[in-house]
Amino acid sequence: MKFPYKAVLFDMDGTITDSTVFHDAAWDEFALAHLGKGLEPGDPRLVPGRTIDIVRAVLGRHVEGEEADRLHDDKELRFHALARGKMSTIAGLWIYLDWLKAQGIPAALVTNAPQINIDFQLPELGLDTAFVFTIGAEDVKQGKPHPDPYLEACRRLGVAPSEALVHEDSRLGIAAGVAAGCDVSAVLTDLEAATALALGARYTAEDFEDWLAQVQQG
Repeated sequence: MKFPYKAVLFDMDGTITDSTVFHDAAWDEFALAHLGKGLEPGDPRLVPGRTIDIVRAVLGRHVEGEEADRLHDDKELRFHALARGKMSTIAGLWIYLDWLKAQGIPAALVTNAPQINIDFQLPELGLDTAFVFTIGAEDVKQGKPHPDPYLEACRRLGVAPSEALVHEDSRLGIAAGVAAGCDVSAVLTDLEAATALALGARYTAEDFEDWLAQVQQG
């Protein structure tokens, strides 16, 4: 395929690394500590989104201010303890990033994750300098599925949304990319290809090895 894009925007959890198992375990610990009961696998409250929104859903009440900050960081520090030294990148990511660099195409990270997790995960994965910038939960008023994170990334890069390719793995992320006016390539860590396409993704790939093979075929 011809690669017509001037910028590539990557989600983080589930896209550059499959971290779901560590997040789920951290949420289970969090619920046990604060509710006295852990979570069942597939609990519907653990929909991808901003940490504080999931904190409120799990606790079943609204929290704000200092209490919200404390509970937010409690969950994320549990995640860090569980994931430290055990994370890896999705297959082919490094080769793809090198290919983008060789083409002169900037790569940015656009995630619903808070800065505390960006600062933890990128060094853990050896990706400290891989992205020209990062956009996290604190950088926009509305996170995914709203288009704001991707629109802000395009604004910073000076490209039109139609000139940017988004890599995502979740329903919320695909919705955000599509709403921003970007083409989306879904990484199939959590979704079936048919589902991703039905949600509006233009392309699908099992991982970045598969994606780069598709790109280089054309």
